[in-house]
Amino acid sequence: MSETISGNPGSSPVPEDTRDLGGNSSSPVATLQLQTEGEELWTMEEMEEAEPCNIIEIDEDALKAQMEAASQGVSVEGGGMIVEGCEPELEDADIDTQATSGGYNYPGPFTRFEVFDDYRVYPYRCVGKLFFKRGGRSYVCSASSIGGNAIWTAGHCLHAGNNSSSGWATNVVFVPAYKDGAAPYGQWKAKQLFVRTAWYRNGIPNGLCQDMGGAILYPRNNRKISQVVGWLGFAWNWSRYQHWCQFGYPAGSPFNGRRLIENCSSYAYNGSVNCSPKPVGVGSDLTGGSSGGPWILKFGTKNYVNGCNSYRRSRNSQEMFSPYFNNNAKSLFDQLLKG
Repeated sequence: MSETISGNPGSSPVPEDTRDLGGNSSSPVATLQLQTEGEELWTMEEMEEAEPCNIIEIDEDALKAQMEAASQGVSVEGGGMIVEGCEPELEDADIDTQATSGGYNYPGPFTRFEVFDDYRVYPYRCVGKLFFKRGGRSYVCSASSIGGNAIWTAGHCLHAGNNSSSGWATNVVFVPAYKDGAAPYGQWKAKQLFVRTAWYRNGIPNGLCQDMGGAILYPRNNRKISQVVGWLGFAWNWSRYQHWCQFGYPAGSPFNGRRLIENCSSYAYNGSVNCSPKPVGVGSDLTGGSSGGPWILKFGTKNYVNGCNSYRRSRNSQEMFSPYFNNNAKSLFDQLLKG
């Protein structure tokens, strides 16, 4: 069964100050501090000095048994469900041509390069850097505009996965089309953060299958983020056998976090953690700072977010895993678009 929605442009309880909304956990609402003319939420120096939030690395030996179990078979979940982005229109062929087999062994093939096009061109302008603070330190991830006031990123960029209200990031700001310290569309303060409750409670490794998060942003000058930069579409319950273009701002060597990097690759293998649904892996050498960057399906035509940079295995530097986007992802997406 397929469905189309059109878009225009651990077991311990969750703390009382964090709400669980259909498998999604939310932070308290952040206060918006009024800005004087020209004042920045983060100065250029603060943005440049923010540490890259590292791509999660898991120990292969400790998870060997889980990896062997995962290698016994591949689960193909289909359905062709999508939400359209601000420009593309759905064609029936998108649903009819779902692959049912494929994949590569490690290392999966990929092509990676710096985005040399103008970042202000759609859909590049929908991607940006996500700045936040945790434990008194400043960090940076990647994120993307998905409609309304909402952005999408990895759960570990917004919450520590420690089943505690103290794990929420603070001072969260999204800077779309960031380049060399410039913020051509301004800085957008997060009003409220959301992650999947499975990530909130379980963290690494058992929460990695749902390492997804997002934020509702305060409008700027009475305009939503999607009214300024547009938004990417959203796809869930598609076949695992896909070709994605990943995006993000990696800052670990050989990158410096100042430029948007694109990495195009195809499905390689099932995730290496023992949780459900199994994550999907592709060839990639993106580093810390790219966490939360979108995996875009049908890039350049349909532009559907269908994954995000989450983790790799510690000895495999040329791979990246993302949660598989099923109804869990759609639940979080729906929650974010309510804001």
